[in-house]
Amino acid sequence: MSRLIRRLVAATVLLWVSAGLAQAPITPSTEMQVLGTSTDVVAYVDAAQSEILLSAYMLRVHGIAEALRRAVVERGVQAFILTTPAGLNEGASYGKSLALTGANVRSGHANAELLIVDRYYVVNGPLIGAQGMPEGMDPTFAFTGSDYANTLVAIFIEQFNAGTPFDPNEVAR
Repeated sequence: MSRLIRRLVAATVLLWVSAGLAQAPITPSTEMQVLGTSTDVVAYVDAAQSEILLSAYMLRVHGIAEALRRAVVERGVQAFILTTPAGLNEGASYGKSLALTGANVRSGHANAELLIVDRYYVVNGPLIGAQGMPEGMDPTFAFTGSDYANTLVAIFIEQFNAGTPFDPNEVAR
């Protein structure tokens, strides 16, 4: 079995088990690709036309934060960001500045590095929160398909609604 196939199988199992995504249907119409850098993730954010849902332990990647800012400010995309309390409050976090741009930011149980764009594109993996691919980590995958995305949207909404809203006015004080 080639290394890529083993990684794909491992990542799929990891997605299903660790993020509780066993209900997400991977159908024949679901396309998948492996992403190599955070720039690949930025391309998905830049493609957003109406909505971005982002779950991340930490919000440290400048390129992704800047792409989110552009989406919200320049294109009027609604962004909903869920991060951990530590991910929101650490000094290197872009969470508070994204809230100031108009993103809806909450802290709570962000159990996966997950990006859902326009309820059609799904990116899952460490490149959402890390500039480069961490050694020994499973790869970051991009999935295309509304069936797969919609199942994850329901999970995201449940976790987002359980989070604590961040008030950007607190930063301005």
